[in-house]
Amino acid sequence: MDRLIKVYDDILDAQTCDNLVDKFEQFENQHESFDVRGMIFTQLNMAKSPQIWNTEIEKFTDIFENKFTKYLTDLEISPQQMPTNYMWEPIRIKRYLPNDHDEFRPHVDVKRKETSTRFLVFFIYLSDNEEGKTTFPQLDKYAECKKGSMLIFPPMWPWLHAGQKPARTSKYIVQSYLHYV
Repeated sequence: MDRLIKVYDDILDAQTCDNLVDKFEQFENQHESFDVRGMIFTQLNMAKSPQIWNTEIEKFTDIFENKFTKYLTDLEISPQQMPTNYMWEPIRIKRYLPNDHDEFRPHVDVKRKETSTRFLVFFIYLSDNEEGKTTFPQLDKYAECKKGSMLIFPPMWPWLHAGQKPARTSKYIVQSYLHYV
């Protein structure tokens, strides 16, 4: 199962990551705060303001598409094993503050009918954070919160995962899911 967890480095350069974090902070009026059952963070859904985020939506969709293809190649997954029709969930930026409060406790991303069409998770880390890693506690595996890197994995029950509390600096990620259509 842990072979389906892949990290790809150098997806984005540091300046692009910093610019995206700055833009996220600039549009505070688009921030949504979450504090529900161990999910404590702030997010911005790019699809809610496409006139502002269209360039980023197109860029990240291309990046996710390219890495999806690489993921399938790296895992030697044939086209017959994957859906021929799929769609991307709206792209979001999430921020976790180093406040001993923000975190994402162990969870899975497919738990009810509304999320049952998700089949892969895509994270791009926009900041370095020594404690803000994504952990897979049942698999004894983790992905470092490394600026410019991407994490891909399945969102179902065997891949229980958590977003650790960041230390000293805020943790930022860009996130989407692939959905069956």
